[in-house]
Formats: sequence, C-alpha cells, structure tokens
Amino acid sequence: MLAQVRSWWRALTGQSRLAVEMAAEMDSHIERYAADLVARGVEPGEARRQARMEFGSAAAAAEECREAVGMRWPDEFARDLRYAVRVLRKSPTFTAAAVATLALCIGANTAIFSVVDAVLLRPLPYAHPEQLFSVARHFHGKGSDGYQMNLWGGAWEAVRDNAAYVDASVFSDGSMGVNFAAGGRVEYVKQQRVSAGFFRVLGIAPLIGREFSANEDRQGGPAVAVLSYALWKRAFHADPSIVGRAVDLRGEPHTIVGVLPANFQSIVPADLWTPLRPSRSGEGGGSNYAIVTRLRSGTTWAQANGQIEAVGAPVLRAFGQDPSTERLRLVSFQRGLTEDVRQPLVILWAAVGLVLLIGCVNIAGLLLARAAGRTREMATRLALGSGRAALIRQMLAESVVLGLCGGAAGAALGWLGVRALKALMPLSLNVWQAVELDWRVLAATACASVAAGILFGLYPALVASRLQIRAALGEAGRGVAGGRNPWPRRLLVASEVALGVVLLVGAGLLIRTFAHLRGLNPGFDARNVITAELSLQDARYATNQSVNRLFDQSLARMRELPGVESAAVALSLPYERALNDGFRRLDGAHVDTESQITNMFYVTPEYFRVLRIPLLRGRVFTAADSSTAAPAAVVSEAFVKMYLRGDEAVGRHLDLGGDDRREIVGVVGDVQQKSGWGDGSPLAAMPDIYIPATQVDDKFIPMVHTWFSPSWIVRFSGSAEGVIAGMQQALESVDPRLPFAGFHSMEDVRYRSLAEERFQAVLLGALAGLALLLAAVGIYGLIASSVAERTRELGIRLALGATVAQAMRAVALPGLALALAGVAVGSVLAGFASRLLRHLVWGIGPGDPLTFVAVGIGLLGVAAAASFLPALRVTRLNPAETLRQE
Repeated sequence: MLAQVRSWWRALTGQSRLAVEMAAEMDSHIERYAADLVARGVEPGEARRQARMEFGSAAAAAEECREAVGMRWPDEFARDLRYAVRVLRKSPTFTAAAVATLALCIGANTAIFSVVDAVLLRPLPYAHPEQLFSVARHFHGKGSDGYQMNLWGGAWEAVRDNAAYVDASVFSDGSMGVNFAAGGRVEYVKQQRVSAGFFRVLGIAPLIGREFSANEDRQGGPAVAVLSYALWKRAFHADPSIVGRAVDLRGEPHTIVGVLPANFQSIVPADLWTPLRPSRSGEGGGSNYAIVTRLRSGTTWAQANGQIEAVGAPVLRAFGQDPSTERLRLVSFQRGLTEDVRQPLVILWAAVGLVLLIGCVNIAGLLLARAAGRTREMATRLALGSGRAALIRQMLAESVVLGLCGGAAGAALGWLGVRALKALMPLSLNVWQAVELDWRVLAATACASVAAGILFGLYPALVASRLQIRAALGEAGRGVAGGRNPWPRRLLVASEVALGVVLLVGAGLLIRTFAHLRGLNPGFDARNVITAELSLQDARYATNQSVNRLFDQSLARMRELPGVESAAVALSLPYERALNDGFRRLDGAHVDTESQITNMFYVTPEYFRVLRIPLLRGRVFTAADSSTAAPAAVVSEAFVKMYLRGDEAVGRHLDLGGDDRREIVGVVGDVQQKSGWGDGSPLAAMPDIYIPATQVDDKFIPMVHTWFSPSWIVRFSGSAEGVIAGMQQALESVDPRLPFAGFHSMEDVRYRSLAEERFQAVLLGALAGLALLLAAVGIYGLIASSVAERTRELGIRLALGATVAQAMRAVALPGLALALAGVAVGSVLAGFASRLLRHLVWGIGPGDPLTFVAVGIGLLGVAAAASFLPALRVTRLNPAETLRQE
C-alpha cells in the first residue's frame, strides 16, 4: 500500500517526465521489434509498420501505464475540468446567470458565517479553551430546558470553597463607565470588576506586573487596578515603570499593579479592571455575578460537573429555588458567553443556508433546461463508447466549476457583506472576537462552493445521462434529455417556491414584530431632546447631599444656555433598562406580606416637564419635595393597573425597603422601557415608581451608581451643537474631573433600543427578498423554456384557430399552478418553522394569519408576473412561419 502511494505521488508530481519516459519506452519496444523483423529479412519500412501494428494503440498503452501507477483518474479529472471550462465559455449567458445566483447565495452565507464563527464556533483566545467552563443555572423539567449564567454571592462562595476539581473565579457580567484621571488627562473609560485569579483562570499572564491578590479582593482591601494595553499606551505612552503609580479612578487614588498584553481579548469592552470583592449582601444578594472555571490537571468534565451539581443543590434551596427543576451545571465558557444570542444567530444561519438551497434548486432547474441542446452530444458520446458514469462525471465537473466560480465571486460579495454587518450588528450580540474573512471562513466558503456544485449538478446529470441513443440521435430526440417528462423541473420550481414561503413568513413575522415595537406609543415627546450620561460611581459623590449639589448647580447653568427650555436628571431613560427593586403595599385593598417587583427611578423635579410625560392624577414633584419633606412617590399608569386595581392610587402608601415608606402623590403616563423582568418583551410599558432625587438614601447611592449612570436631559430649541457644547462647559464649571460619556438625542436612544430586532428583521428580510427573486427567476425560466420547446405546438394551435389569449393561458397556467402548490406546501412547513421564532416574536403570534396570507398573496402575484411575462412571446409567433421552419 505504501509503495503504491509513493508511486502515485511520484507520478502526480512528475507528470510531464512520466509522459516522456513512457513515450521513450514504447518507442524502444517498437524499434527493437522492428530490428528483429529486419533481421528476418523484412524491409525496414515494412518492419516498422508491422511493429507498430503489432504493438497496438500507443494511447491505449499509455492509458494502461497511467492506470497502473494510479494516474488515470487525475488525468481524467483534469481533462473533464478543461472540457467543462470550454463548454461553459460557449454558454456565457447561462454561465453568468448561474455564477451570479451562486455569488449572491454564497456571499450571504459567507457574511453570516463570519459572524457565527466569531461568536459561536471559533475557539476562545485563551490557553486550552476546551478546559474553560461557566457555572450555569440549568432549568429542566416542566417543559423547560435552558441556561442562565447570572448567579449570586452564596453560589460563588459554595463553588469557591467546595469545588476542588476546578480553579474558579467570579466577575461582573458587563462593564460600566467610570471616571479616570491621570497626568492632567480626564477620560470616561470602561471598567470591568473581576475577582482575584480571574486572569490566571483564563490563562493570561500580565505583560507588566501582576493581577489582583486575595487581600486586594476583599471588602476594605487596597484600591488597585490593572490596565489594558491600549489604555497604558494611550494614557501613559507605554511607560514600562507604570506599576506602582497612582491614578485617580472613581474619584479616589488607585495603584496600578499590572498591564495586560496587547493580544488579550476581553469578554466585554473594558479599558481597565478593578477587584470585584464579591459578597452575599448588596449586589451579591441578587443574580449579578458570573463564574468561570478551569478544570484542574487530571480532572474530567464529568467529575467536575458532578461536584458542581452536588454543591449547588443546598445553595439553590437556600436561595428559594427547587433543585428538582433547577441545578447548577458546567457548560462551556463559550456557550456561557453567548447563550443569549445563540438562538437568533442559529436561526439566521439556517435561513441563509435555506437561501443557498433555493439557489441550488434554481440552478438545477437551469441545468435541466440547458440539457435540451446537449442531447445529441450526450447520445454521440455514448454511441462512441463512453459510459454513463463518464457522462455524469463530466457534468459534475461543469457543476463544480460553476460552484467554484460562484464561490470566488461570493467571497468578494461576502467581504462587502461583512462590512455591512459590522455597521448593523447590535452591541447585544457581544461580538468581541474579530469578524473577518480569515482562513476558517474562506475554507468554509470553498467547501460550500464545491458541495453546492455537487448538490445542484447531480440530479440534472443523472437525468441527462438517462436516454435512448437511437431515439436521441434521430429527429424524435430533439429536446431536453428526459424533456418529454417536464415534472422533474416542475417539482424543483415548486420546492423552490415552498422554501421561499418559509423564509418569507419568518421574515414577515420579524418585520411585523419590529414594526409593532417601533410603533408603540413612547409616552413622551422625543423631539428636540438631548441626553448625556456620566458616571457617579465616584468617591466624591457617595452621599445624597453631594449628588444633589452636583445636580442643582449643573442644571442651573444648563438652564441659562440659549435655546434651553428645561433640564433634568434621571437615573435611567425611557427605552433603557431600569433598576428593578422591591416594594410592599401598605394600605388599600391590596396589602402585601411579601415583596413585589417594579422599576424604580430617581428624578429631579423637571423630569416630567422635560420629556412631556402627561400627568394623569395628583401632582408631580416640585422643589418642595426636599430631603426634609414627607417622602413622596409618583407611579405610572401600568403600576396602577398591575398593583392597585380597584384602588385610588393617590394617597396610598408603599414600603420601598428599610425605613423608606412613601405616599403616592401622582400618577403619570407610561413610557416604553427595555424590560428586565415580566414576559421578556424587548419593549413594554412597565410598572414604574419615581422618587425625588433629593430623597434617595445615602446607603442607596453607591450601590445604584455601581450599575447605573444617571443621564442629564435637556429640551431645547435651535441648534443641537450649541446646546451640546454648552452642556459640557456647564458641567466643567461645576466639576472639571467629571466627563460626559457622550451625547445622544432621544431618537438615538430609541433607535438603539431596537437594534437587535432591527438586525434580525433586516437580515431575514433581505434573505427572504433574495429567495423571492430566485423563485421568480425559476418560474420565469420554466415558462420561457416551455415557450421555446412548444413553439411548433403553439404555432399549430394558432393555425388551427386558437386565440393568442388561449395560447398564453396554456403556457402560463402551469407556472401559477406550481406556485399555488408551492405556497400550500410552504405554508405548512412555515407553520412548523415559525414555532422556532416564538421567543423572537412580540405583539403578534407565531401563526399570525395576516403574515401568512400576505406572503401567499404576494408570492402568487410575483408568480403570475413571472409566468405571463415570458408567455407574451406567444403574441409574436407567426403560425405560417413556424410551420415552414418545421
């Protein structure tokens, strides 16, 4: 076997030398035999003639030699490819149509796969990523099966103290903006908080210095920070003596203990890292942590997972959960980071694969039609001794050449698609690895191109090679190989339509969802409103008094700006996720013994005026609602509907925890928000409680500003640029060490809130549009080829008295019938497929009848146009001329 492989390799890498050697050896055999004949008395010329006749065909002998060394199939393959290129060059229109179809389909697949690969498939850029796992809550039983990565302080302590099979660390799930000052430079940077050992678990060694110690990762520990390479280079010009230097971070000195290498890729956008200092209280009392682990040497996943499940059972019970339906479990770290976006990306990947399948079906139909002019060619080759397998191989070679050409063009379109996707991708996708056309994506594109060529070429090759030689060479053999049976191509067109219906329904559901969310009443006036966010996770603003002094002074200066009508501050904005907090109803028809959940905001008095949120009952806050006034609250209409049914809201009292008891003084209209609880809808009018910023407890300030950055909101008239510059100057005049993170209009905030839904709707809509185009082209091609094949029949019908309208109907109706059948089958398939979108569809049901009906009617309309346009050729037929040509 090894000797045969060596022989094959030598033959493959030295084909020209092998041909020369074989020719020389055959000539030597012939010359020696001719010399023997001459020695027997035969004339030299006659001797050479007899020797060549006796030796036989030199080509056949060379073929036998090539087969003996394993070179026959490469030669045949190369010959088939050369012939395929010549044949395709002779049909430029067909080749261009097929390559263009493939380029669009493969380009879309390349672009989407680049995102899927970056997010879901590419190994994480850490040492031995297969050993990294997240600790997840696994919900199972009662028809549910899902994972949640957010855990609480008690779960972390149980894993840290009892899971000996893993090296574990905990981190905050996300990054927050903080204020950074060094060497006269003030900057708003992104901070992630991680525990000691976080970088060790990931397998990352700092470029300079070290990571956090256990002493630094405890309550009251030293204030330290680790810098990213980019921030070290930007702020300190890559100073190698940076370790030990103090910087101002969050309003207090922090000592730099390390710098990470340039190639480190953070799991969230971050410029620096600080100790998390996890605990059971505060943020640790809720599900605000994530745990990453690495298997210790010699440990298997089964061992570690069993230990985690055993450790997790008592922790879950203590947290009020049922271990029979929920457990702690190890899942791959990559899955832990991408669990929330996995399903939408897989759906998009499947959709773009469906588009490629539709494209393959389309080209298969074109190949069947193209075989009409090649029947005599195929029959002649069979008559000359070629086998059916050789014909199939030749036609597959043509298909593969088409696939490779389409793949090359598709890769170029994919590069453009990747650029477009980068601009469209929402931050929620958490694409923190580079999205690019690397060797992995290009290799996948090449494989998809070859596979597509085989897929769309195999069935036409089988059909075209199945023919009767005598009939095909005679007059009766004109037409498509197997052309007397039109059903193979008709079935392909019907299946193309059915697959298109599935995509169109899916796109319709997502587009209707986006339109529903986009059309929700915002509950306020977003015109001429500018917002600016800044971080108050700052030691200088740890009390109610210092925070409200900042609010009062900065807002007073902003109100003096030309064009400013009103200004306010709020903990969070409409269309953003708000703080979820607990409360109890103290009086009225509904009195609570256990805490309920709601959204909570602190706001300054002019907040409702700035956004023009309507007052429905009672009053809103005024300057009289100071820190010494009676605690007051304003609630939204949604709060009243959910929690105060049948009660008069104004005058009711709420317990917000601790000693914070408040009277409801007003009810305002609802605003749209990103919901962090409830039914999970991307936007909804949530129950809200507003409290005056002046009445926020000092203990509440540091905790809430760890997770939320308040926004300054200004309503203006005139130029936005002047207002933005004035807002920045007003803040600098109060505190030059507080930088705004950025300025956005409320329309921008609204736009960003639906980025994920827009991304899904646009992409699936574009793919569905491509599928619709391919289906229309397929029906058009079918009817056009039918007109061409039936020219004689149609001429005879017209000569015998049939009207042009009757002839057109005879040609076009099969296209409509196929479209109708495809729509019927596709609607059934779409009914099943739409269930996969139930977590992405809001405001309508997965079986939304309007979407199904609109898709069906629209596709039938397109099919009617695609059928009757080529049928118009019948009007140009001259029956007498047609009969004379026949």
